[in-house]
Amino acid sequence: MRRAQEILGAARQIFLEKGFGGASVSEIAAKVGVVEGLVYSYYPTKRDLLNDVLCAMYVPLIRDIEESFSRIQGVRSRLRFLIWRHLRVFVEEPGLSRLVLHEVRTGPEYFQSVLHDLHVRYTTFLVRTLQEAIEQGEIRTDIDIELLRSMVYGGIEHRMWGTLFGRGAVDIESTADQYTQIVLGSLISTPQVSATMAGESANMAQLLQETRDRLDRMAQLVSK
Repeated sequence: MRRAQEILGAARQIFLEKGFGGASVSEIAAKVGVVEGLVYSYYPTKRDLLNDVLCAMYVPLIRDIEESFSRIQGVRSRLRFLIWRHLRVFVEEPGLSRLVLHEVRTGPEYFQSVLHDLHVRYTTFLVRTLQEAIEQGEIRTDIDIELLRSMVYGGIEHRMWGTLFGRGAVDIESTADQYTQIVLGSLISTPQVSATMAGESANMAQLLQETRDRLDRMAQLVSK
């Protein structure tokens, strides 16, 4: 287990320095001080190495979100937390985030990988938030949850793309507030006029019309 962790640590460093395509198993082995064949005895392919490196990021992240999520109530608070936590990933792990977006999700094997399964688990917290908010009447019932999940996470990734490559910093707190407001605004139903208010509006309109009629009659009498 110690040797496997040493190999994984070396792989992480080299993947971050050179990317997945630029890294070689022989270079990883040399960094650990072992022969290349030993690396393959622990990790059959370079892709297996990358998957384990990224799992080491995803698993603690999901555990951290799970612990906090269970204590948060209400669609606004939950939504803001998930957006804020996702923004933090890009700031705290820019190198691994670049690997995920640039070299992992672009491959055809991604959808059959453990990383895809972990990403689904990671985004399921948003799905639960929306489903429970619909059940409790906090948001509209006609929301396309899958579409919204793609918009939230895809939008954040697009917003943070420049940051991943050193093109400006992002204020996480302010961005989380603004993003939450934008998303939530599309989820809340437009307030409907109550029956009482509708009745009062009708009475007011009738009163105004009667007043206009009386003024017209008075104007006709004066003109005579």
